[in-house]
Amino acid sequence: MKTFIKVGVTLGDPNGIGPEIILRTFSDSRLVNDSIIVIYSPIEIIDYYINILDLSLSYNILNSSSHAKIGKANLFPIEYSNFHVSMGISNKASGEIAYKSLSAASKDMMQNKIDCIVTAPIDKKTIQNQHFNFNGHTEYFTNLNKEKNSLMLMVNNKLKVGIVTNHISVNEVSTSLTTSQIFNKIELMHHSLVKDFNVKNPKIALLGLNPHSGDMGLIGKEEIEIISPTIKKANQNNYNVFGPFSADGFFASGNYQSYDGILGMYHDQGLIPFKILSQNEGVNFTAGLSFIRTSPDHGTAYDIVGKNKANCNSFKNAIKTAKEIYLNRKMLN
Repeated sequence: MKTFIKVGVTLGDPNGIGPEIILRTFSDSRLVNDSIIVIYSPIEIIDYYINILDLSLSYNILNSSSHAKIGKANLFPIEYSNFHVSMGISNKASGEIAYKSLSAASKDMMQNKIDCIVTAPIDKKTIQNQHFNFNGHTEYFTNLNKEKNSLMLMVNNKLKVGIVTNHISVNEVSTSLTTSQIFNKIELMHHSLVKDFNVKNPKIALLGLNPHSGDMGLIGKEEIEIISPTIKKANQNNYNVFGPFSADGFFASGNYQSYDGILGMYHDQGLIPFKILSQNEGVNFTAGLSFIRTSPDHGTAYDIVGKNKANCNSFKNAIKTAKEIYLNRKMLN
């Protein structure tokens, strides 16, 4: 008998493109017949977007995610009163709903009522409250899992890019880099490539921090004093690590295609080339957690909400990647 993977889906910011990409995706009956889908949202918001987007989508209403069924999207209702959708508008009320959806799905994830969680984009400013005091989903789920560290890993079918420093300002990056921190990220990437993506003896490339990877100390010494010693330590511990590479030449030359994983030192260093190369197909995966969390590789896109411009491919791939990781982990157990 076939076992269907149960995927929990958070609403994201209801004034952003989250509801649109969710509903357009699950209007495809193939996806709701292949997995058990649980969407965490107020009923009124789902109905509003079904109507305004002129979609043909029916769903089951649940009182527990344990009762979710195959064949239709399942809706776990989030209670919230006096909210009116304001498409493309950032406000505190939409942030509160985004948090309530995230909290409910996270609770089910921690109680093993769902097999994986896929998060739609949030507004990192308006979601802030006494329970969510984080710079993004990655930090929230790391804390929820009671881990000291995790790895933001951007994934497509040919490229996997991780980041040493997540959501911090650029002027904090160089002072944040340490040998132990980079080594920890190498370990997380290696084990995720093996366990989550079934890569045997993965090759990992490290990018330098400075232009031209420091030019032998002429443009900064982080490569000499921190990154290169960490690469040496990693290889002494039987990890297959190379670099540090100058980021511009590494991607422009196509050298990235020779490695199973790439570790950048800061957010934009890794995400800009990844998103250009992914062309709306990329996925954000939080590696190093006991549970599986993915998301599309974009934000709320307030400027295109309701204009029939939202691309669902990244969200669809986030669903697909979460399920593939679930199966890969299950094979190892």
